Amino acid sequence: MFRYVSTLLLIALFWSVMPIVQPVHAENGKKVFAYYYSWWNRLSWDPSRMSDRPSELYDSKSEAVIRRQIQQAKDAGIDGFFCTWRYSCAKVLSVAESIGGFSVAFSVDPVGDPTLGSDASLRKNMREMMGYMTSPAYLKIDNKPVFVFWNDTILPGGAGNNASWQQLRDDIDPDHTQFWLGGGVNFGLLDVFDALHFYDITWEAASGKAMSSYNRKLNEYNSTHDASKPAFETVMPGYDDMRYRGGHKKSRDDANYYRSGWDVARASGASYAVITSWNEWFEGSAIEPSTGYGAQYLDITREKIASFKDPTPVIAPGFADSTMMALWQHGDLAVEQGRTARSWIWGPRLADGMLEPYNGGQRLVQYFDKARMEINNPASSRSSAWFVTNGLLVQELMTGRLQTGESTFETRSPSEEVLAGDPAVGNPDVPRYATLAVVSTDQPPKNGEKITIQLQRDGSLLTISPPVVVQNTRYAAETGHNIPDVFDTFLQQSGLVYTGSSFTDAPLFDWVFAFGYPITDAYWIKTNIVGVSRWTLVQAYERRILTYTPSNPPGFQVEMGNVGLHYYTWRYGKK
Repeated sequence: MFRYVSTLLLIALFWSVMPIVQPVHAENGKKVFAYYYSWWNRLSWDPSRMSDRPSELYDSKSEAVIRRQIQQAKDAGIDGFFCTWRYSCAKVLSVAESIGGFSVAFSVDPVGDPTLGSDASLRKNMREMMGYMTSPAYLKIDNKPVFVFWNDTILPGGAGNNASWQQLRDDIDPDHTQFWLGGGVNFGLLDVFDALHFYDITWEAASGKAMSSYNRKLNEYNSTHDASKPAFETVMPGYDDMRYRGGHKKSRDDANYYRSGWDVARASGASYAVITSWNEWFEGSAIEPSTGYGAQYLDITREKIASFKDPTPVIAPGFADSTMMALWQHGDLAVEQGRTARSWIWGPRLADGMLEPYNGGQRLVQYFDKARMEINNPASSRSSAWFVTNGLLVQELMTGRLQTGESTFETRSPSEEVLAGDPAVGNPDVPRYATLAVVSTDQPPKNGEKITIQLQRDGSLLTISPPVVVQNTRYAAETGHNIPDVFDTFLQQSGLVYTGSSFTDAPLFDWVFAFGYPITDAYWIKTNIVGVSRWTLVQAYERRILTYTPSNPPGFQVEMGNVGLHYYTWRYGKK
């Protein structure tokens, strides 16, 4: 915009009885907008100032040009333009109204439009813009007409503090009857704006980094302010203003950068996406047909917007089954995207889906760092909470009885991997899974009793002075073991989860499903973590190992052991 701001392999394992889910191309209320500029004329198209030019050089004042551009965008799935006032935006709005099914919002830009260069003229122009908001084609969100501000430093004089913006809103929209979409990285401005977005994300080191930062900061604001400000995901094809102002360049990477940006937007669950841009040729971010790329970017836009708006779950790369993917995303997508500071529930994928012997046949399984998912009966209802189950891996590692069916086992030696901390080679004195058998016998209820016992590798127990006070608060009669307060709280926790279409605060898991019941009491161990000896509380559950390391930062003091990795290595002899 005439400026520079620093700002599975698809795994498909099916067998004859597994239903194949067909995609349904239906919109789910999501909207896509693109920045649009109407300042082009016959003197604009100087090839020495831009890396590419449109297929047809045009004058932005031409109604025929505007009509063609709106129809092209609409056919690609774009729902509206952000048009920079005052460059023919009234005409763009009028044409959109005559075409129908397409919206326009005015972008308030004192940098790009010198007629807004003072406080008085800015307010005068905004009031003039408000006169167009009764048009049925004017963009509305939550039934409120939208004003767009591409960055927080664009007010006359370069003001960008909260007080300046608050004064502008108090002057123009004191009752908040409008929807103000701000820009920039100051999330404190959400006190003023209804939402924020990033105009330019090409400063990111890799695709997804910018929006990961955006989503984390937005979630922090919503969490600390008890708010629900919506997310606007930004997608860009690349950037190149080197010929215009010697700024910077972000390679289009044969359209891979644009495609990956849409994939990030699809995975985010956001309701809104913003394309920067439809036709900013000086900054090399245009997607309209060009001499260099033809209609390639419109074709990609059509494909990717259809995916963005499609409510049907898509199996992401690396997942063996859509239900497995949904279960993983519920708790771990927010962690992967940096939206929340907590430890993994399932962890990264260790391998693609695979078939393992079970009940004389085979079942689909997939290993993660913390656990294994499995589908024992693919013909059962996918809506069942137990369609995908979570293997009893700790039980098998402890006993050496590798389960091959509901009541059949293969006998092996128990695992000699450490329960927590660095691998066994660097932790010779730390208890192993095999050690658990010594302390797996039923225990009496110990509610209120402080935990002061250290478990050693040979299974012997020592009374110690623990680093912090931890006491038992719950008794699991099903297996005859006590649960301490730090784990009890963890098992009951809520947090940011993904519902399949959006993020919300909800319980992270059904703990019996995810962990099973405890098969030992909790004990202190001394283990090396990244080479440093630390006290850690450990407890074995049927499906997981829980650890509590009080020296860790909040959000990571309670973690799940790497049971999936340990089991995979124990069973297959490799990592």
